[in-house]
Amino acid sequence: MHIARQTRILPVAAGCRARIVLPCILLSFLFLMGTLEPGLAQQAGGMGTQSIPVADRKLVAIKVAGSKRFTQEEVAAASGLPLSATVTDEVFRKAARQLGETGAFADVAYTFSYSSSGTKLTFQVSDSEKFVPAHFADFVWFTDQELLQRLHERLPLFHGELPTSGRLPDQVSDVLQAMLVENGIPGHVEYLRSNAPGGHLDAIDYTVANIIIRIRNVDFPGAGAGELPQLQAAGAKLSSRDYYRALFTSFVDREVLPVFREQGYLKASCGMPQPKVVKEAASDASDEREAVTMVDVALPVTPGIQYKLAGWNWSGNKEISTENLQALLHLKIGQPANTVQLENDLRAVQQLYGSRGYVTATIKAGAEFDDTSNKVVYQLAVTEGSLYHMGELEFRGLDNGLTAKLRSAWKIRPGDVYDATYLQEYLPQARKLLTATVDWEVSSHTTANARDKTVDVDLQYSAKAPR
Repeated sequence: MHIARQTRILPVAAGCRARIVLPCILLSFLFLMGTLEPGLAQQAGGMGTQSIPVADRKLVAIKVAGSKRFTQEEVAAASGLPLSATVTDEVFRKAARQLGETGAFADVAYTFSYSSSGTKLTFQVSDSEKFVPAHFADFVWFTDQELLQRLHERLPLFHGELPTSGRLPDQVSDVLQAMLVENGIPGHVEYLRSNAPGGHLDAIDYTVANIIIRIRNVDFPGAGAGELPQLQAAGAKLSSRDYYRALFTSFVDREVLPVFREQGYLKASCGMPQPKVVKEAASDASDEREAVTMVDVALPVTPGIQYKLAGWNWSGNKEISTENLQALLHLKIGQPANTVQLENDLRAVQQLYGSRGYVTATIKAGAEFDDTSNKVVYQLAVTEGSLYHMGELEFRGLDNGLTAKLRSAWKIRPGDVYDATYLQEYLPQARKLLTATVDWEVSSHTTANARDKTVDVDLQYSAKAPR
């Protein structure tokens, strides 16, 4: 004889109680109700520990269906049910509820069948739709690979991403805390749900509190001899600063990659920072003693191909000739394609357009790479936009006399073509007209009005407070 039952668990957020759909009895079609022995009918209809006969309660198989994110073995391990365990319907309920409370599944159901050979269990699950990455800001005692491996060993449903609800983020925090304790690290794990600019959850960030982590040295494995002095000088700026991973994100963009792009290594990249603990100490800098950890950080770099400039192609420019635009570019054919210089030159092109009233002009640089010859051709697409004229001029924070003097010194009259570079010339001249005994501060705001194609200028003056 073979008897099966089915139960569905609706997962909910951690801390809430799951609603359970009461199981229905599914009798094997091999038996007819008229021929089923009375004793067996009572077992099939019973609840709790009476659902499975004592002799058949050994769990002999666990199967999982429905998940595209997790393997059968991972879901089975996360349920907490080992094979050969003595099971009951209530045990299965608890295991299904445990899966649901992780937040990894939108729905969890199970069926089981038993016979003289033992009990077989099948979980039917559907994955939750929204997962976000987990970030580990300052767990410098472990490599990224070691962190992921240890977390996965203890939390089979963790692969570097977490569901947006449920207990799995808390479970990750608990395992991280246990790892600190096991390694004698006196820190406290905290995590923060980080939102993207649009307001939706973007990541879950884990940090270690109660420990000061400071940078001693920064190394750049993979860098060439030509770039290393500049990189080391940049890395020295980080010495004695507090370590956190986001610091290196901005450091790479602002300090490291420009060194390579100046030399034509346009596809240079950096790996994740690899901190190594070099010293543990204690600090009396505050009322409460805090542990201090010193780290050396390796920032692996891959320079890639060094590209040389093969040419330029301008498009979209009508009001200013290609010859005049080309004169603002400093790079020469055959030289390393210095994109740092290119960005500066294109800003000069934009200023030239702004000086002629095209204040919304943009220049987009596209690169065509030839990896066989290590050359690059730039496509420079200009969008000139509309011609703008002078709109309103406002002075704030000055008396009528000073306002009149400054207004008369402004040379662009209403209706004239607006020169976006004129304000830089005007402000030093206007300062000479102000009261010499007062230290003035000025903040300038320009507003381009798309409807009438004018530019309004607002100058706010204020006297500095005496020191």
